[in-house]
Amino acid sequence: MTKDSKIKVDYENNPFFVATNGITKLFNLATGVATVMIVLSVLSFFGGGVDSPEGSQREAENFFNTVSGWSAEQWTLAVGAGLIIGLAVLMISALFGGVSAYTSAELAKGNRVALGKAFRTAFDHLWPFVWLQIVMFVKLVLWTLLFIVPGIYFAFRYSLAGVAFYDSKKNLRGNAAIQESLKLTRNGWLTTFSSNLLFNLLTFGVLGALISTGVNAELYRQFGAVGDKKPQAHWLAWITLFLPFVLVVFLFTFLIALAVGLAVGGSVGL
Repeated sequence: MTKDSKIKVDYENNPFFVATNGITKLFNLATGVATVMIVLSVLSFFGGGVDSPEGSQREAENFFNTVSGWSAEQWTLAVGAGLIIGLAVLMISALFGGVSAYTSAELAKGNRVALGKAFRTAFDHLWPFVWLQIVMFVKLVLWTLLFIVPGIYFAFRYSLAGVAFYDSKKNLRGNAAIQESLKLTRNGWLTTFSSNLLFNLLTFGVLGALISTGVNAELYRQFGAVGDKKPQAHWLAWITLFLPFVLVVFLFTFLIALAVGLAVGGSVGL
């Protein structure tokens, strides 16, 4: 078997099949985790609710009117409560993120993953994983300050850091896991981006946690197998890259046309 044919067998650059292969493997080898990821994804998508701009403005005005009269003691209690709530949210997010990353690391090796084992492992490594999330967050904020685009680019370049963290053969922590993700995704950013985004667009972002767990497992496996010399990105990956911009332009054009139509209709009625 030639090297090229081996790459064709081990490496999938079609973002649609990267996602479907990863999701299929997730359901076959980690059914319990897949179920939790579906529930988590749906709750995350619908949990925020939808409010009108007028309602948001009224809530903001009521909030500022309330806090403007607070004493120093009330501010101290509020800040303390906010820090405690923020830490709790960070830990819960890291726990579920650890379950996802651990599952991806095990699926990349073809191992079965029990839900209880995934949660125990994520809990045992919670604080080092929290530190990894903090380091990535700080780096992404700094990159985002450079006109946003670098932040988006590196968000996907860092996407395999959690999987590298839970790879028992590498035992990487903190910035070392981030550097490993940069190494793995070198020359594969577009495949990484499109494999995550395409299915999120097709499912309207409802199944984000499920998709990323499966996609990261597939990408981690094949990127580690082929190294830096990756096949060129699939044509569907290029379409996925430009599709959000096309949708934004279409929506903007539609809103302008709608506004012009309403204006013309109003003038005719007068």
